Amino acid sequence: MSTIRKGRLPAVVAVVAVALAVLAGCGESTTHAASSGGNGAPSATLPALRTKLASISLDECATKPAEQIYPDCARFVREVQNVVPAARAEAGQVASPQALTKAADAVDGAVNRFTQDQCIPVNAPPGPAADCGPDLASMQEGLRALVAAVGR
Repeated sequence: MSTIRKGRLPAVVAVVAVALAVLAGCGESTTHAASSGGNGAPSATLPALRTKLASISLDECATKPAEQIYPDCARFVREVQNVVPAARAEAGQVASPQALTKAADAVDGAVNRFTQDQCIPVNAPPGPAADCGPDLASMQEGLRALVAAVGR
């Protein structure tokens, strides 16, 4: 307790809980035996995917104005990019596979534009807000659509 002030303890506990949920989701989403066997049974990885998407959706890069936050979103972009294949793998388990595929395609496109516009280059200044802001806004919108398609 000496390094954590008592007033910050609930916040630290909440952050740890979210981190554990995300890590649990990551571990489950890579377990092939947990997926449905194609017999129409629900996939055990769908809840993990929902947890992961919910966590990503709380990131400031998903909630703050894109034109202002984009230079600080390298980790967020990687997280979004990495969750798309898991979402596509669960397409057969959701109410509208077409909506999930469309949202995944939108996210992939936004990530590609964000990368091509050098919005978070290594050892260089970020790309211009005129390009990168709309790229991140498109990614934010695609992520919201992906969350909706996967369901709660």
